[in-house]
Amino acid sequence: MTKTAKFDNMCVVTALIEIIKQSKDSHLSDEFWQSCEAPLAYLRSQLGLTNIQIVFVAILLENDYAMVWSDFASHLDITNFEVRTYANEMDELVNKGWLIPCQGDISYRDEMGYKLVPEAVATLLNNQVFVPEPHTTTADDDSVEDDDDDDNDDNDAHNDCNRDTKQANGLLILKKHTEIPEKALFFNPTEQKQVSHLANLLSPKKFSSIQRRLEAQNMRKGFACLFYGGPGTGKTETVLQIARQTGRDIIQVNFSQVRSSWVGESEKNTKAIFDYYRAVAKNTERVPILLFNEADTVIGKRNKGVMEAVDKMENAMQNIILQEMEDFDGILIATTNLMGNFDSAFERRFLYKIEFNKPETEVKAKIWSSMLKRLSKKDALHLASHFDFSGGQIENIARKRAVDYIIYGKYASIDEIEDYCRAEALNSKDHKKEPKRIGFII
Repeated sequence: MTKTAKFDNMCVVTALIEIIKQSKDSHLSDEFWQSCEAPLAYLRSQLGLTNIQIVFVAILLENDYAMVWSDFASHLDITNFEVRTYANEMDELVNKGWLIPCQGDISYRDEMGYKLVPEAVATLLNNQVFVPEPHTTTADDDSVEDDDDDDNDDNDAHNDCNRDTKQANGLLILKKHTEIPEKALFFNPTEQKQVSHLANLLSPKKFSSIQRRLEAQNMRKGFACLFYGGPGTGKTETVLQIARQTGRDIIQVNFSQVRSSWVGESEKNTKAIFDYYRAVAKNTERVPILLFNEADTVIGKRNKGVMEAVDKMENAMQNIILQEMEDFDGILIATTNLMGNFDSAFERRFLYKIEFNKPETEVKAKIWSSMLKRLSKKDALHLASHFDFSGGQIENIARKRAVDYIIYGKYASIDEIEDYCRAEALNSKDHKKEPKRIGFII
């Protein structure tokens, strides 16, 4: 029987069953996509979903429980990192009304899972095409509205703080954790252990417990952390992902607005940052993260014996930050590319310090594979071995490839990708491997 004949009388159920069977331990390989070409094409036309979305729907239908990322990885026999690169596809299924985000069904898991909406399960099992209802107000929406009301109450409580910081308008950039897109990060062992440990400590239950115990021992409750390393090594992105994972909003300091030409204004702006943070932390369920990005611009070595007004102002700002860090009760994360510029008085106030280096060859290969779909493992390893790029540089290559695909309608060949790499490398050392360095990622 030919493949065409096999699917002559295809229906929703037979197509889904075929995908369920073929996807098990498939590694999402080229052979899998080829073997399921017909049922995928049929379901795309019926359900209006992408290929990978259809695979996720089929797996959820088969398992019939709230699945977390590791469950999908286990079914497909791929890494957790690889399956999480499809987070945007999963978010789209949620937005389209196919899935419900929820906690994983296995009790020891404290992570987000996904379930098919009951209507989808019933419809597909009846061999019918599921069409999500247009978005209307539901019980979940009501709860969101209730949350908004709570937020309004919080906003009322914040009014005093907002009035106090109006003179510092533009100093702070608030980023909600719900607005942070999920992004797969690839770490070498050293950084993986340190980042995972810190993210675990900052989880809501752990952090509150730790703070209570520290306070009981008359110790400072605040967590000040320093991420340092070269550009493009993932410091800022790691802060964002920790914030998303722990459900904490980020208050980022816009240091370009902190300094003022008016006498005493810069010092007031510096103080206003911490006053605002304390007011927000006091009136929110989860303590936010105060982010000092590129902190070396303000937390540098203090000038001694200064006479110029500008130097005096810089020293005054730094002294305020030092004192605030001494009394700090929240979560502060600073990033810097220039660790050598830091004053020793600042260094000792950081409880956790994590160094971010360029990735090792194996990690670079994973980054190449995650960012350039359809790239073979052999080509990913080849690029990782020949170009000593940070995760940020690899992302630049991926964006160039995406732009060319948009313009020309085809993916760049490996030779063309190597041309991108040579253009990205600004000097010869970017082409060389540095085996002595322990690396991180993007």
